Amino acid sequence: MNERNKLLCEIRAQRFAADDSALFLDTHPQNKAALRYNAERRAQLAALTDRYQAQFGPLTAQTPQVYDSWKWVEGPWPWENKGGK
Repeated sequence: MNERNKLLCEIRAQRFAADDSALFLDTHPQNKAALRYNAERRAQLAALTDRYQAQFGPLTAQTPQVYDSWKWVEGPWPWENKGGK
């Protein structure tokens, strides 16, 4: 697996963990361990996202563009990845 795909997998895992812990916090808003866990996952997600975008460009079309061209369209598209990954 190349570096780009490794980062994408890590980002997906952190996003899932952040979203899942946020759902838990909806019903347990005072849980200190869950609050810490969620904050850690969000911080890790932000760091990974920044790292990915610095190396490979924007993750979404909504990512602020500070380039001289519309980098979002510069491949690969999800269906262009080998093995569907």
